[in-house]
Amino acid sequence: MSGLLEPNRVVAAVKGLHWRTSLEIHKLLKDNEDFCISYNDGEEGAEPEKIDVEKLVGMLPLHLLSVFISSHEEDGKLRYLLSGIRLLNTFCDLTSRHPRLDQVLLDDVVLTAQMLDLVIFTMVALGGNRKESWKSDYDSLIEATMVASTLHLMHGFISPNSQDLVIVLLAHPKVDVFIDAAFGAVHNVVRSLRAKLLHRQADQPKKLGANSVGAVNAHCQQAEAALQFLHSLCQHKLFRDRVAKNQELCGKGGVLMLAQSILSLYITPEWVGAAVIIASISRINAKALSLLHHLFEAESVSFLDEVERSGSLHLAQTVASKVLELMRLGLSRASKASPPPHEYPMGFVLLNAMRLADVFSDDSHFRRFFTKHFTMVLSAVFCLPHGDFLSMLCSSDLSSREDDATLDYDLFTSCGWVLSAFSSPGELAVPQFKLNFQNNFTMSSYAHQRTSLIVKIMANLHCFVPEVCTEDDRNRFIQTFVSGLRKDPTSILVNLLPSSTYTPEAQRGTSVCKNISSLLHHAEFLIPNALNVEDLMILRVFCQQLEPLIRSEFEESQAEVKDNQGAGGSSSGKQLGKEPLNLNNDEASEDSDVRAEGAATKQGVNNEEMETAERSKESDNLETSGSETSSNRGGKGLVDQAEDGDLARTFTKRLKVSASSREAKEDERAEASLLLEKQRTKRKRSIMSDDQMAMMEKALVDEPDMQRNSAWIRTWADKLSLQGPEVTSAQLKNWLNNRKAKLARAASKQGPSRDNNSSGDLPESPGDENTWQQQQKPTTPFADKASASSSEGLKRGQQVMLVDERGVEVGKGTVLKTDGEWYGLSLETRQVCVVDVMELSGLYDYSKMSIPYGSDDVGRTFGEANSRFGVMRVAWDVSKLQ
Repeated sequence: MSGLLEPNRVVAAVKGLHWRTSLEIHKLLKDNEDFCISYNDGEEGAEPEKIDVEKLVGMLPLHLLSVFISSHEEDGKLRYLLSGIRLLNTFCDLTSRHPRLDQVLLDDVVLTAQMLDLVIFTMVALGGNRKESWKSDYDSLIEATMVASTLHLMHGFISPNSQDLVIVLLAHPKVDVFIDAAFGAVHNVVRSLRAKLLHRQADQPKKLGANSVGAVNAHCQQAEAALQFLHSLCQHKLFRDRVAKNQELCGKGGVLMLAQSILSLYITPEWVGAAVIIASISRINAKALSLLHHLFEAESVSFLDEVERSGSLHLAQTVASKVLELMRLGLSRASKASPPPHEYPMGFVLLNAMRLADVFSDDSHFRRFFTKHFTMVLSAVFCLPHGDFLSMLCSSDLSSREDDATLDYDLFTSCGWVLSAFSSPGELAVPQFKLNFQNNFTMSSYAHQRTSLIVKIMANLHCFVPEVCTEDDRNRFIQTFVSGLRKDPTSILVNLLPSSTYTPEAQRGTSVCKNISSLLHHAEFLIPNALNVEDLMILRVFCQQLEPLIRSEFEESQAEVKDNQGAGGSSSGKQLGKEPLNLNNDEASEDSDVRAEGAATKQGVNNEEMETAERSKESDNLETSGSETSSNRGGKGLVDQAEDGDLARTFTKRLKVSASSREAKEDERAEASLLLEKQRTKRKRSIMSDDQMAMMEKALVDEPDMQRNSAWIRTWADKLSLQGPEVTSAQLKNWLNNRKAKLARAASKQGPSRDNNSSGDLPESPGDENTWQQQQKPTTPFADKASASSSEGLKRGQQVMLVDERGVEVGKGTVLKTDGEWYGLSLETRQVCVVDVMELSGLYDYSKMSIPYGSDDVGRTFGEANSRFGVMRVAWDVSKLQ
C-alpha cells in the first residue's frame, strides 16, 4: 500500500460511506476493478469522490483513535466515531467476499493491534468517569451504543467465537486495563439507563409517546448487548479467573457495584405496559446474576474472600439482599397454579438467583443473613396445600417455566438508528433485534434444577461446621423455620395468592410434614444428575429433627382450639407462650442419632449412609396421586405414611411418652384430631364406584400383575371410564399399587390370602409387598422375565430383544440405562430401562411406528428418536425385553 490519504478525505469518506450496507459496498467494489469506490461528501452540487478502499481500511483504525484523543468537540466527536466504527464493521463483514480486504484487515497483525487498541481506548474513555452525572437522552444513548458497538466490533475483526476472543485478549499486555475499563463502561451505561427510567416520571408526567418508549427500549437493548458480551467472556474459566484477580473489580467491589446498579433498575408505573422494556430489564438482571455466579465459582481465587479482605462486604450484603428479594418474588410467582404468560423471554432470573443463594448460604459471612430472612420464605412455601406444593417442587411437568434468550445484536442497524433518531423530523421505529432462545434443558430438567437448588440451600443452612460456625448458629435454621410456620404466609410471600389458599394454621403441622416428606422422596430421584448424596442426607436429618418439633408446636394449639370450642369459646387458662425450641434434648429427637452438627456436615457423610440412601431409593416403587415421583417409603420414614391412615401413630412412635399426664392427654386429643381429619380425607380418595372396583377384581383374577403393564392399564382405564367416573391411567396404576400393598400387609401378618376389600390403602412398608410378590406365581407371558430382570438386574451394555404386547419381536438393541431418571421418567418406578435399538424387525416401518413413553423431548416415533439422538434411543418396559 503506497501513499496515505489526507485526513480530511478520510473524514469525508466516513461520513459518506457509513450509511451504505455491506451488500451495497460489495456491489460497488465488484463493479470497480481498481478496488476503489465513489461516494458523495454531502455537499450540494459536488462531484462524487473516489477513494481507494484498501488505503482507507489501512488508515481507519489509527485515524479514529487519533480523533478520539485529539478532538475537543464532544457533541460531534462521539457521533463521528460511531459512524467510523459502523463503517469499519461493514468492511469486516466483507472480508469473506474480498480476499484483499481479508488480507488487510485480518492478516495484517499491525492493523489488528491498532483496532484492538481502539477498542481498549474507547472503553477507557467511556468507563473512566464512574460518578453519577446527568446527560441528555441523546448523549446517554449514543454513549451506550458506542460501548455496545465497540465491544461487538471484536467479533468482526477477531472471531465470532467468544473462546477465540478470550485467547486474544488474555495474550494482550493491556488485558487488565481492558477488563477494568469494559466493566466500568457497561456500569456507566446501566447508570444512565437507571436515570432515564427514574427521571422520566418527573420530567414528563403526561402520557409518553412512541418516541420516548422507543428511546428507552433502544437504551435497554444497548445495555443488554454490552452486558451480554462480558457475560460470554466470563463463561470461560481462564477469563473469569483473570477477572476474579482484578483488584479494582473484585477487591474494591467494581463488579458488585455493577450488579447492584443492575438489580436496582426500577420500572416506574408509566413503563408497566411496555412489555419489551420489562422483558429486556429482566434479562439484564438474569445475565448479571449469572455473571456473578461465574465469578463466585472462580477456581483460582475466592471472590468473597477477596471482597472481605478489601473491606467491601457491605456491597456483597446489598447484592445478597437483592438476590433474596428476587427469590421471594420468583417463588411467589411459582406458587401460582397458572402464572401470567410473558410475551417476551424474561431470562432465568429465579434460577440464577437461587444459584447465587446456594453460594451465599454456604459462606460463613452470609449464612446467618440467609437463615434469618430466606428461612421465612421457605416456611411460607411449605405452608402451601399438598397438591400445590407437589406441583411446584415435586413435579417434572410444571405449568410454566422461565425462558432465556440472547440478543442477536446487529451493529450496523443499531448505530444507524441512533445516528438518525434525533436528527430525523419524524419518529423512527426502533429496530427490535432478534432473540435467540437459549433453553439448554427441558421442562423436567428445569424443574429438577429448581428443586435441587432448594434442597442445597436448605442443606447449607442446616449444616453445622464447628470450625466455622459459632455455637449460636447451632439449630438456628430449624428454629427459624418452625417459628416461620406460625406467621401468615401472605405477609412473607408477595401477595399473589389469597390467604385462604394456604393451609389453615390448625392443620399446618400435618400439611407441612406431608410436604417435607414428599420433597425428601422426590429429592432421591434427583441423584446424581441434579443433586448429591451429601445434601440429601442433611435434608434427611433436618426432616427427622423437624417432625417432633412440629408435633409439639402445633398439636398443643390444636388441642387448645378443641378445648375452647368445647367450652363455648371461653378461655382455657393455658399459656399460649412456648418454651424456646431445644433440639439437644432426647425428647426432641429420639430416633435421630445423626446430628446436623455431627455426621450431617458435607465432609462427614460416610459410605454407610450413602448405601442406606441407595437402598431406600431402590425400595420405593409405589406412586401416589399428585406427582409422578411422589410415593411412600418404609425404612427410616419421616412422615412417609402421610397418605396412609397411620399419620398420627407414626408421629407417636417418634416421641417419648411424657411422664406428665397433662401432656399425655394433649397427645391423645391431638392424635384423635389427626386421625379424624385423616379419615375424612380417606373417604374422599375413592376414585372408582363399586361396580368399577368389582370389574377390576374380576380382571385381577386373571392378571394379578396388571400394574406392571402400561398397555393393560391404559386399556382398563378406558373400559372403566365407560362404566362410571372417569379414571386415568395414572389413577388406576396408583389404585393397583395401593391394593397390592394392602394385600402385602395382610400376607405378612396372616399368610398369603386374598382380601376383597379394595379401598386402596397405602402400604406400611414396601418390604411387605416384596414378601407377597415372592409368594405369588406369575401368570402373564412376561412375568417370569420381569421377575428375572428385577432379581438379576439388567446391565448396561447387555444385548436384548424388544417385543410388543403380543410377544412379537420389534427389534434388537443394547441396554443404555437401567436406573435413575430419563427425561422426567423414573426408570425404577415404572420398571423401564433405556435401550439403543440397533436393528428393527422387517415387519415394521420405524419412521412411522410410535414408541412407548414418547414425548416432544425424546420423540414419538423411532424416526424422531433417531433424529434427536443419532440412534434409536427409546424407553422400553423391562417386561418386554428378552
